[in-house]
Amino acid sequence: MATSIATVQFQKDWSHTQEGAIERGGRLKIDYDKGRLSRCFTRWRGAEFGDIIAYLRFHPCDELVRGSVVAPIHEGDNPPGMVIGHMPIPWEVPIPDDATQAEVWFHHFSQTSSRCDAWDSRFGANYWFAIGGAPPRVPAQPVSYRSDARTSPDMVNTLEQSATKINAFPQPAGGGSRQGTDLQTMLKVVAWVKETTYGANAWIDVHVFDGQDRLIQAQTVTLAYTGFGPAFRFKFSGKMYQGSTATPGSVQPKPDARKVQYRLYYEINFQVYTDGILHQFELQEDAVTR
Repeated sequence: MATSIATVQFQKDWSHTQEGAIERGGRLKIDYDKGRLSRCFTRWRGAEFGDIIAYLRFHPCDELVRGSVVAPIHEGDNPPGMVIGHMPIPWEVPIPDDATQAEVWFHHFSQTSSRCDAWDSRFGANYWFAIGGAPPRVPAQPVSYRSDARTSPDMVNTLEQSATKINAFPQPAGGGSRQGTDLQTMLKVVAWVKETTYGANAWIDVHVFDGQDRLIQAQTVTLAYTGFGPAFRFKFSGKMYQGSTATPGSVQPKPDARKVQYRLYYEINFQVYTDGILHQFELQEDAVTR
């Protein structure tokens, strides 16, 4: 069954149009005319600096994703030279199967010797779109909110996150197809925290579900402190779930992981903080993982 794709075009005259139905389990494409926001693109020594970031929050889980809706134009292409301009480029995201509404807004900015910021948010109200399709799917055992935590996204939030399923069985040395499978679900979470001190601790509570939203694994994973810099960060990147393995003459089946949920927590000075978001990822079937 083909995945539905809906496109929302944000046009230069400040109107927007929708093509196709926005449906759970489908994909949403944002096509943004940079003429709506362009005053912050800044030229310095012949190069153009700036970006336009789309923010998309799915409700009711409050999952927030972001991505650029412009691409750099380089002077020359072998190798690419400096950036001399920017052009619109559609940004496409999967729609969670529990989402009922999508909220969208845009941030245009640049930083050279000075800072410039501009917003496209319908004067703070943002752009809202209903999500239809099959009924929302919510696991019977979602990751619960810890009762001792305080929701404070200005204290801790997610900088980067991804989940994917891979076949980690080694490729033959001489090339060709793999002779077995080692299906692994990989998760990456990079968390920002406002402040830190010795003894602070960051972690995620993680659930993995099968295709019928049945819980197949639950665990708590500690995030490692990744050092000082412009921001304090904690990180986990690695295997979250071991799926089926097979070699010639031997098969060890495991449930097919199709969804990952997690909640982020940070404890400092005996207080637990969270961004309050139930983060969620959909995974492809084992059968199509190569």
